[in-house]
Amino acid sequence: MKNLTLVLVLSFTLTSVFAQNGMYKREMKKNINLLYSAKDIAEYQTIANKFDLIAEKEKDEWLPLYYASFARILMSYKEQNGEKKDALLDEAQKPLDKAFKIKEKESELFVLQGMLYQARISVSPMARGYRYSSLSNNFLEDAQEIDEENPRIYYLEGMNALNMPSMFGGGKEKALPYFQKGKEKYDKFTTSNELMPNWGKKTNKAKLEYCKEQ
Repeated sequence: MKNLTLVLVLSFTLTSVFAQNGMYKREMKKNINLLYSAKDIAEYQTIANKFDLIAEKEKDEWLPLYYASFARILMSYKEQNGEKKDALLDEAQKPLDKAFKIKEKESELFVLQGMLYQARISVSPMARGYRYSSLSNNFLEDAQEIDEENPRIYYLEGMNALNMPSMFGGGKEKALPYFQKGKEKYDKFTTSNELMPNWGKKTNKAKLEYCKEQ
């Protein structure tokens, strides 16, 4: 009788876990799709909040934290006020820091940190350009050491080079090889996990064409 009770308890526990996992994947997929189609600050905020809730329930998962941070970085691009932009990026840093504690050797997290530093530059390009572009490149180099096939590394390196003044070694000509490398990696990129990051291909292609223009 005791063995039967134990089997029933284990069966119920496993069923609950699988049910929760299925719900987790459905909620993640739904909100990832909403994130990629968001158009304004309000939409990004709503989605960021949803990822916060998922992360609170799934404390061992790094992807909800990743997307909670990513949504706020994208939101910062829509914000024109420098102080508010910095505040959004401060909020983006918090879930990213938590994600690093869960999976400290994940290429996508290093890429996102590099992206966050790039977003900091736009608050004051002249005052922040050198410091934050250097920090960004450092994290992108770390991402490459972990997974050199990650196409977002080269896309963001291209953005760093493109936005850097020519007097400091930036511009179209310097950025072009990065976007070309990015295209090669994007064309080969595959993942068996539909929840993994899969962004940047269209923008990389557009920047590649832009840098080819004379």
